[in-house]
Amino acid sequence: MRRFLRYPIYVNHPGRYEEARRRQIAEFAAKKDLHMFRWLQHTGRNLYETIEDPYPPPEAVTYEKGVIEALNVIVTTQIGRLLLSGLDQNIRYSIHPRLNADGTGCRCGAFVFPGAPKEGGGIRVYYNPTEYNDPARRWISRDDVVFHELVHAYRMGRWSYETVNNAAEMINWDNSEEFLATQMQNVYLSQRGGNHFYRSYPGLERASKGTAYQALAQDQQALGQLNFFVNTDSAVTAVAGWTTPATSFNSFRDRTVLGRIGGMP
Repeated sequence: MRRFLRYPIYVNHPGRYEEARRRQIAEFAAKKDLHMFRWLQHTGRNLYETIEDPYPPPEAVTYEKGVIEALNVIVTTQIGRLLLSGLDQNIRYSIHPRLNADGTGCRCGAFVFPGAPKEGGGIRVYYNPTEYNDPARRWISRDDVVFHELVHAYRMGRWSYETVNNAAEMINWDNSEEFLATQMQNVYLSQRGGNHFYRSYPGLERASKGTAYQALAQDQQALGQLNFFVNTDSAVTAVAGWTTPATSFNSFRDRTVLGRIGGMP
């Protein structure tokens, strides 16, 4: 287990505890102990993943090192530092491997979910850095993917899981929370020197700044959500106030211009 700098972020690969859990599942299945079998499938799994293995196997060391490397890239950017500093210090945010059985209902490669008190609590990001491009690609990369998930984690800590989970539906986006996380991700990519941005979610259509901006200008729902988040979330308000460089991707700052292009009064 590794903590990331001064932030309330902990990276933990369950290591041998996951191996023990799977072995116990097989043992209780053989005994036909349905209660323990079910407990290990859900509560036990979520509890075991929070325990630090004092003698982590090589795959655990590699995993934790890979996540920390991605976080080290994030913290080099202004928006990365803003996001991480906005995490609630009274909440434990942890990052764990996403198992093959995880996330099958959300069309996602990584996701965020709160831990129940009896399972160790906190807010958890499930993510495998090896599934994404090297940060040098600046596109579906290890750093910008986990940045996107950390936006969700920040929002859950600030506004609650219910708020994030019940986000407003949007015609051209999955929902308003995915829209927000993707727009923040685009600002992040811009600060990383990227030239390609996400035009949509979950389609992950790649676009230039001009093409992405044109799509936003023609989307009345998106324009409304830009205003909503700037007016209700202090971190987004701060991002909207960044005026330089003027050529950067910052749809929150440029929402008024986008509205004029789209014909909003």
